[in-house]
Amino acid sequence: MDATGRQRNAELDSQSAGTRRTVRYVAAAMSAAVAILYVVLMLLVRNAELEPGATDTTTYGGYVGLAVAYAIGAVILFVVDNRMLHLLGAGVQIIVLLLFLAFGIGLLGEGVFENEAISHLPIGLWATLITGAQVVLLAMLGYLADWRVTQAER
Repeated sequence: MDATGRQRNAELDSQSAGTRRTVRYVAAAMSAAVAILYVVLMLLVRNAELEPGATDTTTYGGYVGLAVAYAIGAVILFVVDNRMLHLLGAGVQIIVLLLFLAFGIGLLGEGVFENEAISHLPIGLWATLITGAQVVLLAMLGYLADWRVTQAER
């Protein structure tokens, strides 16, 4: 390979590394945004569940756990570029999405949408917004975890 070919490959590698870094930082921002959405939703649910006569008070703890998990994920994505961690993150995303299907929409019993304490909240809008962000985050984590992408950039 001549000098021009090596220079072109170096430029492509640099460009690919820049793309990967951008995807990683956008994924970190997306994870942080999901954490913030869960904190806001958690506060709305907490207020609704503290209302007199509210009997369903089971969702608050779940939102706390999810907010913490996504905040930790945002920090990890920002600080570390590791294929195995991205693969683990993608697996966690799949589990969270499956849990939403099982418990959120009620495939395994009463779903979040049927919770009396928060029936006045626009839960459908929240679910759509957060789930959409989670699907996009899953795609980015899949990209970062893809061995072919990792190898092409090194």
